[in-house]
Amino acid sequence: MEKESAHCSLKNQKYIQKMIIVQLKGGLGNQLFQYAAGKQLSVKHNAPLKFDLSFLNAEPTSYTKRSLELDKLHINFEIASEKEIKTIKGQRWKNIFIPTWIKERGGGCYSQFNRAGKNCYLDGYFQSETYFVNAAEQIRNELTFRNSLTEAKWADIKEQITNSNSISLHFRRGDYIENQKANQYHGVCSMDYYHKAVKEIAEQTENPLFFVFSDDIRWVIDNFSINFPTVFVEEKDEIAHSDFQLMSLCKHNIIANSSYSWWAAWLNKNEHKIVIAPEKWYANSEMQEKTTNLLPQNWIKL
Repeated sequence: MEKESAHCSLKNQKYIQKMIIVQLKGGLGNQLFQYAAGKQLSVKHNAPLKFDLSFLNAEPTSYTKRSLELDKLHINFEIASEKEIKTIKGQRWKNIFIPTWIKERGGGCYSQFNRAGKNCYLDGYFQSETYFVNAAEQIRNELTFRNSLTEAKWADIKEQITNSNSISLHFRRGDYIENQKANQYHGVCSMDYYHKAVKEIAEQTENPLFFVFSDDIRWVIDNFSINFPTVFVEEKDEIAHSDFQLMSLCKHNIIANSSYSWWAAWLNKNEHKIVIAPEKWYANSEMQEKTTNLLPQNWIKL
């Protein structure tokens, strides 16, 4: 009986040695933040990175249904088993000085995150560069799409972006408009913001060419115009996230209050890039007050 108990104890230990598990939720942009936070801990502790897909697999009640998007990128990960998740969470109160289950509430939990050990479960959005700045180089190297834009239909626009002073401009609408809860929580950027951003960036660049992206491009075409050369990007490939890839190739970026265009701008490799972002990220005032360090210091906030 004692041998059997000892065997079970050793068996359970295997599930808690060097394992960083991240619960994924939201679309590509949110998943990238969660991956990046987990990646930093994974690199720090030389531990495998695993994903908990239970939230993505659940049927939503008040939020938009999402699926795993990170498998479209060159990211190394494993899917955590139910037993592994349960075992990690079960260690929650073992050592209060080395957190095992980090549940983000509101504006962040960086001090707790920074003390995390080699066995950790991350539950949150972790929307700040501070969670992954120490692993930024590895993350940039991994974040390339398996399906690159090699088709002829993308050749012309990629060439225009490469050979011009290209500026991406992103309108996020979709569920921010259609879902009442999302609208009240996130809201959408005003036209005033976009016009101010265009003016700001035009004063700092020569011969700007604006490339406009949106999940509702027809609405944008009907409602947005500026006195600069503009290309409305109507072709989309959801599998390869063509708009994401093209935005990241632009010289400069005007982003929406969207983690999707946040990451496209962050992955922009132009050393002299100008990124303009909305200072008001959330329509929800309580959440806005709790939002800290979401925008990198060198980005312009309007």
